[in-house]
Amino acid sequence: MDILQEAAKAWKELTQYRYKFTYGYKKELHSIHLTFSLEDFPHLAGFQYLEDISLPNYNSSKIADRILEKKITFEQIKKSSNYINRVQPRLFALIQLKYSLDNDFNLYSFFPKMYPFTTQIKADYLISSHVNISSFVFIIKNSILENSEYDFVCCSIFEQGERNYESNQRLRTILKKERLHIPTNTYTILSDKLSQKK
Repeated sequence: MDILQEAAKAWKELTQYRYKFTYGYKKELHSIHLTFSLEDFPHLAGFQYLEDISLPNYNSSKIADRILEKKITFEQIKKSSNYINRVQPRLFALIQLKYSLDNDFNLYSFFPKMYPFTTQIKADYLISSHVNISSFVFIIKNSILENSEYDFVCCSIFEQGERNYESNQRLRTILKKERLHIPTNTYTILSDKLSQKK
């Protein structure tokens, strides 16, 4: 299985899960409910940067399946001049994502104006993982599809490059981390500092 197929498989698996992160701020508990959609895969994988090659025109929610069916191949996308710098770092990060969410990561409130560089990313939180040799950045924003202020979706993911996306951001301490397997309605508590405090 090549890197493109691995990323598609990893993301498709994640769509079966929902995560809940609880953190404390100013003596109040705040929750983030994180969901994953097949429709978001092409953008997160960097397909918007493949404008210099010709790919079959599929609905965005079908792209991951078409990759797994080998109707879109790694051989095709690696021909893009943007593959190495813009697409590959996202594919590597997607492959690592579930493992990182299940283990240790840093959660920050996202304030792009505080960076010493300019970014066009609009988001609410930043997740930075260092569980592997190469760290990655995973950025989430409030879902416009849901009425709840607690529902979040993914808007960007990539391996950390020269820019330090953790710089000048406000670290939040995660007090509880839960994972729901949607098909079986099975909850797993990944960490729980709230119970330890009682």
